[in-house]
Amino acid sequence: MTSALLQAPGPRRVPGQGHRCQPYTGYDDIRSHHGGKYLADPQFPITYKRNPWCWSSELGFHRSRTPDIPHQLTGLTGNKFVSNRGMQMWQALRLGAGWGTSTDPCRGGWVEQTWRVFEAVDYRWSGNLEPVAHLGRLVGRHVNGGGQERIATDDTRLAGWFRDAILEFVPHPNLGEWNDVLLRACHGQGEQDRHWVQQQIPTPPTHRRQQQRVEPRVYVWEYLTGTSRHNGGMRSISAAFRMTEPSDDQAMAWMTATMRHALRWGRPDLPVS
Repeated sequence: MTSALLQAPGPRRVPGQGHRCQPYTGYDDIRSHHGGKYLADPQFPITYKRNPWCWSSELGFHRSRTPDIPHQLTGLTGNKFVSNRGMQMWQALRLGAGWGTSTDPCRGGWVEQTWRVFEAVDYRWSGNLEPVAHLGRLVGRHVNGGGQERIATDDTRLAGWFRDAILEFVPHPNLGEWNDVLLRACHGQGEQDRHWVQQQIPTPPTHRRQQQRVEPRVYVWEYLTGTSRHNGGMRSISAAFRMTEPSDDQAMAWMTATMRHALRWGRPDLPVS
């Protein structure tokens, strides 16, 4: 998802009275933290620790030393975490959540089930980062409010969230016969398709150099029918969503809708299915 820029409405630019900029929260030594194997942007801590990027819904993106000067940033898809003109998607998500920039994308509270939503775009975004920050705001509300933990420890909540995320893109012409199969599973009628689904499981490779093919829709069906329960199941759901070949706008709309469903299923009072 690296083509068109989203024309999101710009934030309201007002003096940030009472606004406290988010600090850099990463590790100073990326080499030691990642066992000497991860050197994607070794200048990041040196360059941005003293004057990191920040974001708020009133001020938009700004540098911590000059919060009154707004910037329109775009996503980076290479090895650099941030630059003077943009940052990687997960950094913008973190700022939207209020967790500050970091060398560790998950430092701050979210876990696999939430993080996997953004596999819908492979964690890459080269467009306007303003809608990404607003998406991160939903993530912050979900995690900081305890919704993520409630979903992770309750199979009913987890299954409900998965189902609602799937119904945001099913049916779709690219999914073929799977449309009816997944819709039946979403509505509690998936057992009748068990034999057909098992026939869709890719055969194991016959040579050690061959890679095992993966059919994410099989895993999605398993989550919907209760055959499998796994907090990381959103990874397969995002993979199935990518099979619809969404535009940037469609991808952002699906990720946003999915996080809104997470907020609903993660609230203290269990929602009515």
